Amino acid sequence: MKRLLMTTAMIAVGATGAFAQTQTEAPAADAKPAEMQASTNSSFRTEAGPMEVQASDFIGMRVYTAENATDADSYAGIQDNWEDIGEINDVILSRDGAVEAVLVDIGGFLGIGERQVAVNMDAIKFVSDDATEGDDSDYFLVMNGTKESFENAPEYQMSGMAADPAMTAPADQTAAMTTEEPVEAEAEQMAENTEQSVENAAESTEQMAENAAESTEQMAENAAESTEQMAENAAENVDQAADNAAAEIDQTAEAAETEIEQTADAAEAQTDEAVANADAAAPTMTEPREGFEVVKVDAITSEELTGARVYDAKQNWIGEISELLMADGATVDKAVIDVGGFLGIGEKPVAVNADELDVERAVDGGDIRIHVNKTKEELEAMATYEKQ
Repeated sequence: MKRLLMTTAMIAVGATGAFAQTQTEAPAADAKPAEMQASTNSSFRTEAGPMEVQASDFIGMRVYTAENATDADSYAGIQDNWEDIGEINDVILSRDGAVEAVLVDIGGFLGIGERQVAVNMDAIKFVSDDATEGDDSDYFLVMNGTKESFENAPEYQMSGMAADPAMTAPADQTAAMTTEEPVEAEAEQMAENTEQSVENAAESTEQMAENAAESTEQMAENAAESTEQMAENAAENVDQAADNAAAEIDQTAEAAETEIEQTADAAEAQTDEAVANADAAAPTMTEPREGFEVVKVDAITSEELTGARVYDAKQNWIGEISELLMADGATVDKAVIDVGGFLGIGEKPVAVNADELDVERAVDGGDIRIHVNKTKEELEAMATYEKQ
């Protein structure tokens, strides 16, 4: 996985050239057809160079910062003093096709509270990653600045998003728009109304208290009589229910004993049948696609298996192998598959037995695909693998 690293020392490199567009002149009007074809072909490329960078890979790369300058041209993986600061969100181009700057999302949590700052492209240095031996295209993007310098950097504003001055008018102007009116007469009238309301409320409360006392006394007498009658009825119902329950328990016990015996016999027969069906329906090796051949896990090197993409039985991509667990130091016992997530965030590692992996390799020795007889949901439901 490619990463973006930010360090303390400002390092300027010629990284912009990797993104410049190739400009060609149009062929002369009187050129011959063959000459026109050759000139036109100079405007196109047929394959990617090993040191070229695609914007789709560039966007989403993680951003790190370190307080010590990064002077080397290569490092073996992420260093201990590098701290995650954010990720690249977008690339800013000039009208002539040159990369001017990159937009970096910093701070926040799960996209909430993030700020976006623009970093000039000429402050970025491409540093090789020695941890991926044999892969010259793997690199870090190293640039300058402490974590605090990025947290305090001005937020990047898109065109047309400046605040409307009309929305931020001073408070004293708003206050000046209001008018004062005399309130003395209105206050006197409100005082009189309040006094009368208090008197009316007192009289009403007194009458309500008298009515409530009389009603409560009558309700208490009625409740006493009702409770006594309900107690007598309940006692009679309990006796009858006890007799009925005893008879039902005897009948239920006899029926349950018979049903248990029948169920046990049926379950034994179903179990035998299920075992036979399971043996017959056991999955077989996935038929390889055209141009591929099936190979055994132990015939593939650990370097080839690590990072290989994993597919379900319907050829849907569900993850990739991130680690191999060896038995006796020589035989692959389990493979750790990273399932789900997005851009490396939220992935769940699960361990799958090596004998559950079906491996197919391109006949020309190139692409390797791993198949498992499980769905993505079944893998995500498995226990999370904890690295020992």
